[in-house]
Amino acid sequence: MGPLVLACALLLGLSGRALAQGSAADIEAALAAEGFENLSVTEEAGGRELRIAFENRRYRWEVAGLGVALAIAAAHHEGRLVVVPLHSAIPMAQIEVEAADYRAFLRGELDGQQLFARMTITNHVTPQEELGQNSSFGRVDITFAPGVRLNLVTPAPPGVFSGGELRLNPGVYANLWRGLTFEGTYVYPLSSSDPVIGRAVGSVNARVGKEGYFQAQAGRLAEGLDGFVAQISHLSADGQHRVGLTVGQAAYPGMDRTLSYQGFYSWRPTFLDLTATVGLGRFLGGDTGYTLGVVSGFGERSVEFFMNKTSFSRTLGAGFTIPLGWQRQARPAPVRFRFRNAFRFVYTDEKPLRDGGLTIPLSDGYQVAIRRWNRTYLQSYARQLRDAGSKWAPADTTELGE
Repeated sequence: MGPLVLACALLLGLSGRALAQGSAADIEAALAAEGFENLSVTEEAGGRELRIAFENRRYRWEVAGLGVALAIAAAHHEGRLVVVPLHSAIPMAQIEVEAADYRAFLRGELDGQQLFARMTITNHVTPQEELGQNSSFGRVDITFAPGVRLNLVTPAPPGVFSGGELRLNPGVYANLWRGLTFEGTYVYPLSSSDPVIGRAVGSVNARVGKEGYFQAQAGRLAEGLDGFVAQISHLSADGQHRVGLTVGQAAYPGMDRTLSYQGFYSWRPTFLDLTATVGLGRFLGGDTGYTLGVVSGFGERSVEFFMNKTSFSRTLGAGFTIPLGWQRQARPAPVRFRFRNAFRFVYTDEKPLRDGGLTIPLSDGYQVAIRRWNRTYLQSYARQLRDAGSKWAPADTTELGE
């Protein structure tokens, strides 16, 4: 029996009821057939423990991808599951749970609170996981997202864009190697302004020890902003506290290239998806000051508010993020087409004495993964975790009373 036939047969069998103990190779084949990448599945402790490293570029939301991966593994293993999710082949967390407990959760015999009381989630992982089959390296995503540009200041200063316009934002994303990615976006306005390369960035992602994260980016960081930026941060084991330092050097047209640096601290409560951040340091214009921000998440959707106050300016802003495309995306391939994972819009109100309070944006899939692969975030979405894996649950699944 060929590997593809074996994977398809296993998937059909897993959809409906738990099966007898399967081998690591069987489970790896099932995960590969579902579209997970950079897979490594090994049996440890005499077969009583199954260790799974996987990268999810099949499901738009990390919670959905984790729910599917755990459900597939739990339906075909009788011992303990140790799951290590990856981003650009970098390990982000370690999640441990008994397969029997997870099957009980899927059947409705355990609610979300009971499951997470029995589950271990930590960012204490070894810096490297052995990469297995179905590599993501060299695979290219051609992406698309709509765009909106607004300037409601009336009248706008001479030479400054005013009014509103719709934009098309085709782009490209690729995992080049372990921790090395490229992302580019071309901005094509449908009305007044000229097309421009909005983003063309090479990124290096890495882990620092067992709790640290590092990222460096260089190129066109945002529309009109060229330079480099790097960030190092430390996340508490439960994901509730994060502290870090961002350093960059960049400039918008007409500005001198200056060094920018901000230290920051983020806090997330354990009972809902909300993050508050405070930062302090030097901005791109050479001014100094602080930033305050609050982001409230509603699944993949979020609403944010922020303020930058410096010696040169005061900026208030509000924005929102909504998901784009289908939850289960096209199967990763040498080249595939998909919507960008999310659409984000931010509107700001500035009171400048001169150009100031300007920061270097650092927000991509790796940054999102740092904020989400932790206990505090995941336990907020127990029901969605269960719903994602319901296809692989035993046939007598009942509703949770959460």
